[in-house]
Order: sequence, then structure tokens, then C-alpha cells
Amino acid sequence: MRFYDLKDRKAAGDLSDEYKAGHGYGAVTVGTGHLFIKRRLKVYSIAYEEAERIFRRVRRVNAQMCCDNGELELEYLVVSAGGSELVEVELPGKKAAKMLMEELKETAPGVIFSAP
Repeated sequence: MRFYDLKDRKAAGDLSDEYKAGHGYGAVTVGTGHLFIKRRLKVYSIAYEEAERIFRRVRRVNAQMCCDNGELELEYLVVSAGGSELVEVELPGKKAAKMLMEELKETAPGVIFSAP
């Protein structure tokens, strides 16, 4: 598996041991020193020291249900650094998003966990 830096999209070193030992929430894996995001066949990583903000974004989407129209809430994880958003990743659900944010708050204490 190849690892790429999320900020400059260049190849990163071998982080496979940390990636395998981390906890996964859909396409996002929390490691001890890096946050991993899987996109197709590539895995992007960012060190917690390089990330400025990590926060959840909830979007309401109109959906047609069996008997009526309704709204679904989709959860996203947003990582920003250098004053811009680097990536937005869809999470598996509300429960997974809450668990992910709690784990990130313990793992990366220097990161801001609120939207700008």
C-alpha cells in the first residue's frame, strides 16, 4: 500500500505499521501520530501537528422514502491546514462520527476541533 502526504500529495514514507494498528471509521483511520484517509487505491496521511482544524460537517439531503419525502443527515470529516480545507470525507454515520471525534480529541490535543 502506498502512502501520500495530504498537504502536498507527494509520496510519504512507510507508515504501514501505524496504519494497521490504528482504528478505522469507514475511510478514516486514526493512528498514533497520523490521520489516514483512504481514497480509492491510495492512502493519504497527515501528521496531527500539521493539521490546524479537524471538525464534523453535517449536510441535510432530500431523500425519497417509501411513502413520503424526507431528509437524511450525512456526516463528513473535514481536515484543514494552511487556511484551507484539504479534504472532506464522508463518515458511516452519526455514531461513528461521534466516536471518531472523541478518539481524535484524545490522540491529537493540539488540534482545534471546531469549524471556523
